[in-house]
Amino acid sequence: MIGTIIVQLFGLIGFILLLLSYWKEEINGVLVIQLFSGLFYMVHYYFLGAYSALLVLILEIIRDFLYYKMDLDKYIFFCTIPFYAIFSFFSFDGLLSLLPTIASIIDGFGLSIRKDTAVVGAMIAELLWVVYDFYCGSYIGILAGLLLLTSEILVFTNERKL
Repeated sequence: MIGTIIVQLFGLIGFILLLLSYWKEEINGVLVIQLFSGLFYMVHYYFLGAYSALLVLILEIIRDFLYYKMDLDKYIFFCTIPFYAIFSFFSFDGLLSLLPTIASIIDGFGLSIRKDTAVVGAMIAELLWVVYDFYCGSYIGILAGLLLLTSEILVFTNERKL
């Protein structure tokens, strides 16, 4: 019981950081906070045995760090695609195990363009993560995904009014 609570707590911390990242004004601010969020989510998914999510998060952290350090976002995004394929192959555990990869590719593409595209990509990706979280038993992930989706819709709507 305590172990389950601790595992879900790591997911909660990752969620809070991810939620805060979407309210940053500049894309680099989004990326820095998402790096830390990814670390907490990695621990969360590791203890759930959700290895496809764990491998995708490792790749996302590397990708986002490179986005932050270099001004080659589109090039970096396209260079990561073969790694997504390799990671998916090694962590394949049925069709649902591919959802983190698909979500990450959509999210990564959005991040490589501009902030409003990043938010739209995040909305689509979040729907896929909710399904995957249900599949792997990430209770906080399901709740977080629904709350993040709501937040992303609010950010997107707010930016459209400006």
